[in-house]
Amino acid sequence: MSYKDRDPRRGWGSALALLSVLKNKNLEGSSGFDDLVGAEALIKFTELPGNKGTAKAQSIRNELVTKLLYKKGPESEGVMPFDQESFYRGKLDRPEDFFFSRFSLREFQPKSVEVGIVRRAISLAIKAPSVCNRQPWHIYHTDERVVIDAALKLQSGNSGFGHIVPNLAIITTDLKAFMPGNEHYQHWIEGGIISMSLIHAFHSLGVASCCLNWSQSPHNDVKLRKSISIKGEHTVIMMLAFGFPDRYNTVCMSARKPVTKFETKIEIRV
Repeated sequence: MSYKDRDPRRGWGSALALLSVLKNKNLEGSSGFDDLVGAEALIKFTELPGNKGTAKAQSIRNELVTKLLYKKGPESEGVMPFDQESFYRGKLDRPEDFFFSRFSLREFQPKSVEVGIVRRAISLAIKAPSVCNRQPWHIYHTDERVVIDAALKLQSGNSGFGHIVPNLAIITTDLKAFMPGNEHYQHWIEGGIISMSLIHAFHSLGVASCCLNWSQSPHNDVKLRKSISIKGEHTVIMMLAFGFPDRYNTVCMSARKPVTKFETKIEIRV
């Protein structure tokens, strides 16, 4: 749908597959937000030049409107115009000031980050890309001492500062969003992307953070789920301690290797 010079013969197989999913969900009585979004995108697909007026488009629309009781969605699906000026609105004059001012902080002001700021950070972070735009993330967060202590008791990298962490996030991905086999490792990729996106979102709002690794045994993973409420289908990617920075802080410095160590121009093998 996003190609300016699209072939109107393409996409019908995916459209019919989506229609089949929507029909099944409707029969089960389990339709939700995602299904409404899918229906909106499908309606817009039938209205594209070259599609509108065809028998296939009319058949899909009839199925959606008459049999599925389709209701107009949020009008945020499909495609939209996006000019160069809109793209450059996010360009930073000195991106180094943003990226090089972010450090892992392990000491914070003794006050919690308000839930409104946390939700704003999450709303920024979830603009991150995801495979087929599935957005398979879920972020648990708390400022309750008893919950933070229960979670950090099972995390092995917070010695010396875990007891003063004012806020904790547990970043997860939903395993139900992926197909077994080819997408066996995709949840880790998606989890890494949303984690970094959330860290940068917090930094943009003046909130410091520290990554807490969750490379734990299945035994500890089960113990975590028995201690706090995490859905079974949500796999834990990492924990994130966060809070407001003190006026003066001490942070760890790690020399970065030369850029040439991280990049190689791709060449054709002869």
